[in-house]
Amino acid sequence: MKQFVYLNRAPLKEGFPLRSLFYGEGVFETFRWRFSPPVFWKRHVERLKKGAAMLHIPFPGENYLLACVEEAVSISGISDAYVKVCLLSCGSPVFYELPQSGSVLVTVRQYREPCKTQVRVCVSPFYRASTSPVSGIKSINYLENVIARRSALSSGFDEAVFLNEKGEVTEASASNIFWLKEGMLFTPEPSCGLLPGITRGITIESASELGIKVEEGRFDLDALLSSDGAFLTNSLVGVMPVAQIGNVFLPSDSSRFEVVRGAVMKKLNWL
Repeated sequence: MKQFVYLNRAPLKEGFPLRSLFYGEGVFETFRWRFSPPVFWKRHVERLKKGAAMLHIPFPGENYLLACVEEAVSISGISDAYVKVCLLSCGSPVFYELPQSGSVLVTVRQYREPCKTQVRVCVSPFYRASTSPVSGIKSINYLENVIARRSALSSGFDEAVFLNEKGEVTEASASNIFWLKEGMLFTPEPSCGLLPGITRGITIESASELGIKVEEGRFDLDALLSSDGAFLTNSLVGVMPVAQIGNVFLPSDSSRFEVVRGAVMKKLNWL
């Protein structure tokens, strides 16, 4: 099908990943590249591969992905880098047709340590759909997350946590959430409508190795608000304690939190 595409009055070259631009059809991973690939690089690749398979985007292979990232980081000259790698969809402009190929986009910038030692969280004003087919993949269709984070910032908070249509806690706009209660660690299960983060998995493994019982399940907001302390996890901040949710100030089970945090940071090789 012949098509004519113009950007700022200039013709756009063929092969531009228009499907990603039109439909948000693409997947991505973000991580810290600290002198070398992240320790759990293969987990990032597998999640990217899973998302690509769901969207029918041809996967270029782990070796090609690694080469793309290594080249970008090398050219940047940054040794401790924030890296975002995207697999973008190319092909027919007809929305229901399958993509024909994928393009790899890599962005690199200097990694910045979190400027805060704890965060204030609000509850998102809209729900996360637990049955959404894209909730379990890291899709570039990120508008819900963007709107939720902007809303949180405009209200004086740092992050927003989503509830699903059943009123169950799911995740934050760019992180997973955990909380402590009577010595146990709790976190929502993936079927609530969340993306199972790489650092989420590492946290569960670390807590179990420390002898801390972890329960994944379906929890309402009261379970979180009545906890002994909560924290967020992702591949850029590691583990971040939550000081407040809405107008509720959370206690801090600091000793147990620091034990879990230390174990996670060690696995990430960030110590």
